[in-house]
Amino acid sequence: MDKKLFINQVDALYALAWSLTINISSLLDHTGIPAHRVFSDSVLDHFFFFINNPPREDGKIILIKGDIRNYIDELILINAKLISSVDSVVIKSLAVNEMEVEKESFISKFFNNKKWSDSATIRFDRVICPVYEEILCKN
Repeated sequence: MDKKLFINQVDALYALAWSLTINISSLLDHTGIPAHRVFSDSVLDHFFFFINNPPREDGKIILIKGDIRNYIDELILINAKLISSVDSVVIKSLAVNEMEVEKESFISKFFNNKKWSDSATIRFDRVICPVYEEILCKN
């Protein structure tokens, strides 16, 4: 393998790790889940390294101290959990909806046609955030 091809592969791997890091970081920020509750202690430094060091555009590579294999494995696992959690969000939404329907009286149904699902904040607080917290946080 020549030097240019090797550098391109290293850059691509770095860009992949950075991109997954930024996406997962954004979700954690939105849900209020701190990174130390999701990532293992052994890779937490890598998470913050990638957050603070986007890929370079000048053709130079960024060297990473230590082995990032475990970090990339955790990124892949967390990403898979996020994708598979869509079903859990739907199931939780249906359960919350059923609880709301059961406790709503006939009079309130008649006078108030707003539902809990009409508010993005309520949906987030009652369904989305709890599901992601349950799925992503390490025990």
